[in-house]
Amino acid sequence: MWVVVVLTLTALVKPEALANRDNSYPTEEACKAAIAKNVPARLDAAHKLAVAEGYRRYVCVRVPAPEKPKDDKAK
Repeated sequence: MWVVVVLTLTALVKPEALANRDNSYPTEEACKAAIAKNVPARLDAAHKLAVAEGYRRYVCVRVPAPEKPKDDKAK
């Protein structure tokens, strides 16, 4: 599973990473396609400029599948 993560870094402040947990994608290619399609259309002018100048990045990060719950009855 792949999710979109927004990365920003401000001078003298720790980096900030925000994961979009609402949508996940089966492949990295699908995730990148979603960024290409959706991100430019949804950003305001200031955020578009930040992306164009490299101050804000949208990247795809792989997330491990959740572990299945353990069966407590097997004790």
